[in-house]
Amino acid sequence: MNYLIVTNDPVSTEKAVLEHAKTYNPSDVFWVKKSEDKKEITVDVINNMIDQFNLASVSGKKLFIVFQAELMNSNAQNKLLKTIEEATDTTVLFLCQNLDRILSTVRSRCIIHYHNTHDNQTLKLMAANNPDYTAITSAARQLITATRIETAMNYLPVLAKPENLVLALDALNRELATAELSTNKKLAAYHALAKIQRNIASNCNATNAFDLLLIALF
Repeated sequence: MNYLIVTNDPVSTEKAVLEHAKTYNPSDVFWVKKSEDKKEITVDVINNMIDQFNLASVSGKKLFIVFQAELMNSNAQNKLLKTIEEATDTTVLFLCQNLDRILSTVRSRCIIHYHNTHDNQTLKLMAANNPDYTAITSAARQLITATRIETAMNYLPVLAKPENLVLALDALNRELATAELSTNKKLAAYHALAKIQRNIASNCNATNAFDLLLIALF
C-alpha cells in the first residue's frame, strides 16, 4: 500500500513515522532521501530503492519512507510508477509539503493523508534557529497595523528575505487574524498571503508578491 502524507509540520510527521517504523523489523525498513550533494531526488536514488524492493523481506513486509517526496524530479517519479503499482508486501510512505509537485500518476497510486498540526514543531525549530525571528514578528505586527504605505514598506526587507519567508508568512497570518480591518480588506490580505505561499511552494519569486499584500492593505 502506498500513502502520500501531506504535512505542514515535517518535524512532527517524521517523528510519528519513525515511531511507526519501529513496528517493522529494522532490516525491512528503508529510508529514501536526496543525496547531500543534490537538490533533487534523482533517478539514481530511485533505482537503488527499486533494487531494495526486489529483495526478499526478513519479516514478510517492508517499509519505505521517502522524505521530501516533492523533491523527486519527474524522471524519478516516472521511474517509480510500475514498482509502487505492483508492490504487494510493501508499504511506501511519501512525505511531502507540496502536493502540487507530485505527479498525478503518482498521486493516483497512493492514499492521500493530510497531517497538519496546530503546535507546529517545524516552525518552532525554524524560529529557534533564526536570528531574525524577533525582528520578523515585530515587523509583521507593524506592517499589518501601519496606516500609511510608506511606513509599511519599511518593514518589508526583513520579512521578504528568502530565509525568513516561511516564518514571516506565519507571523503575518497570526497578526492578520486579530487585526481590526474591514472584512474586504482582511480577505484581500489573506489572498495576498496565499499567493506568496504558492510562490514559495513552486519556487517562484515570493518577494515580489508582497506588493499584493501592500495593495490589499492600502
